[in-house]
Amino acid sequence: MAHTSVFEPAPRAQLARWAGWYFLVNAGVLLLLSLRYFSAASLPEGIFARVFSVLAATGHFASFALIGVLIALPLILLVPRKGAVFAFAQVFMALVLLAVIIDTFVFAQYRYHLNGMVLDLLLGGAALEIFTFSGVVWLLFVLLLLGCFAAQWWLGRRLWNWTQRTQRNNYGFIVAAVLASVFATENVVYAWADASAYTPITKQIRVLPGYAPLTAKKFFDRFGLSSAPDTAAALNFQRNSSLVYPAHALQCTAPVAPLNILFILIDAWRFDALTPEVTPNIYRLAASSWRFENHFSGANSTRTGVFSLMYGIPGTYWHAMLAEQRGSVLIEELVHDNYRMGIFGSAKLTSPEFDRTVFAPVKNLRTQSQGDSPSARDQNITDEFRAFLDRPEIARQPFFGFLFYDSPHGYDFPANYPLPFTPSWAQVNYLALNNDSDPLPFANRYRNSVHYTDSLVGQVLDKLRAQNLLDKTIVVVTGDHGQEFNDNKLNYWGHNSNFSRYQTQVPLLIRWPGQGAQRYTHRTSHFDVVPTLLHDALGCTNPTHDYSSGLRLSEVDGQRLLILSSYEQFAVVEPTRTAIVDELGSMDVVDERYRPSNDKLAPPRLAQAMDEMARFYKR
Repeated sequence: MAHTSVFEPAPRAQLARWAGWYFLVNAGVLLLLSLRYFSAASLPEGIFARVFSVLAATGHFASFALIGVLIALPLILLVPRKGAVFAFAQVFMALVLLAVIIDTFVFAQYRYHLNGMVLDLLLGGAALEIFTFSGVVWLLFVLLLLGCFAAQWWLGRRLWNWTQRTQRNNYGFIVAAVLASVFATENVVYAWADASAYTPITKQIRVLPGYAPLTAKKFFDRFGLSSAPDTAAALNFQRNSSLVYPAHALQCTAPVAPLNILFILIDAWRFDALTPEVTPNIYRLAASSWRFENHFSGANSTRTGVFSLMYGIPGTYWHAMLAEQRGSVLIEELVHDNYRMGIFGSAKLTSPEFDRTVFAPVKNLRTQSQGDSPSARDQNITDEFRAFLDRPEIARQPFFGFLFYDSPHGYDFPANYPLPFTPSWAQVNYLALNNDSDPLPFANRYRNSVHYTDSLVGQVLDKLRAQNLLDKTIVVVTGDHGQEFNDNKLNYWGHNSNFSRYQTQVPLLIRWPGQGAQRYTHRTSHFDVVPTLLHDALGCTNPTHDYSSGLRLSEVDGQRLLILSSYEQFAVVEPTRTAIVDELGSMDVVDERYRPSNDKLAPPRLAQAMDEMARFYKR
């Protein structure tokens, strides 16, 4: 049979057929490499979950083959030359193969995949300061790189010869149909498992690089196809878990006269919105409280802001906790100590899935409120919490209260509410905003919504006083994240768009019975609240390192770094610079004014952050 030269044109159909088989065989190679991920994370127990592992890996890496074909197809159509197509495909796959091999080693060490921090350490010259690579290791790396290219060169030519000999066969259509069925099946199974809280399957989401399966909880719930258990206890969390959280079981001795604990959480409450004008009721409470004036959330968004507050660890653990339905150690200890639970969220506690993370240990969790607006729902949770305080058992048992107000997030207040701050936008219109917009009317609408929320908090505090409960209750008042009004003149408005202080710094007050007022100016974070409560209120003697990335709030560490997160990004924050790793894994560094900076974080600091984000995974 005559063969075309690599410099001669080749039929597009033959090149496309070769590319399909070439990328498919490489998908098989990647599938074999994926065994290293499962050996590091351990295979789940149960035949059903293990079959899913096979289906998930097969479907996931088959999709890699499809991506490869789609990338190569324009070249095949525009430049149908065998040499050009071969060279592109082989270099592309050799680099992908090398990246996955390196990623398997990163995952084995840190339990997460390649990202900008890791690449900065490996490629930016910092690796030599953190890791010790012997000459043998470097030689193996070079041999691995050359081996990837050589293997791709050999495979490409073998497959070309094979496709030329088997042009009349239709194996490809059969294989494509089978793989499409596998891909669809594993996505439907995962969607069911997510809706049914079946953790042996859901916890596998973090094992494969770039794995993002289908979820459809509302669909399965609507048609009664999910089978979620009634209580979190039925999930048997510890069985074959990939998490080590806490690192050691808590050793706690409940006080003889335990104090009640009440969290008042205000969505989007920025640090400078605690004033006598904006929040008069909370400001009066501050006069007898610990006030932390340099306090940061663990996030710029609700999901990971609440997560960091209630777990005391970075929001990068969110997906693992959700996949395994693991509750906060604080909530678990409160349930163990028989606290009455009064948890009232204005927005639904099912989105984000706080019912399956933070409050997973709580039976009969109240997950939604009445009302057709944030302000109406905020009034509803205030009324229901005040009724909760009237229950007879509150006089006999300690309670844990959680009030999560939403009006500032929605810039909302009742239509007849007197507005203390004017001019104020009649309605929020993000389309009218640009870098030259006057922020005052928008910011005033926000302040009016915070003022309204403060009036509801005043009702709660009055009820605690009337019931003689205020001096028996630790009251924690804070926000989940901040809110920006183009403060840095970079056209950022709202939250969840950057990690500047305007989106991450929040007020924190703690009124502790028997303790006098204090003002603290050292930097604190949401990571510090759980250690403080577990140690000082619940009698837990473990080192905070066992269950948190934080310190007790009174401890001062001027060298600490913060790991802040959003829905897809995270940032390593120091006082004068911030390293941001985006959803694609790239990393940028900005200064305190959020301008690009060439002042990189020191390699040991990056390594410290990497360790902290991996510390609660099994290794």
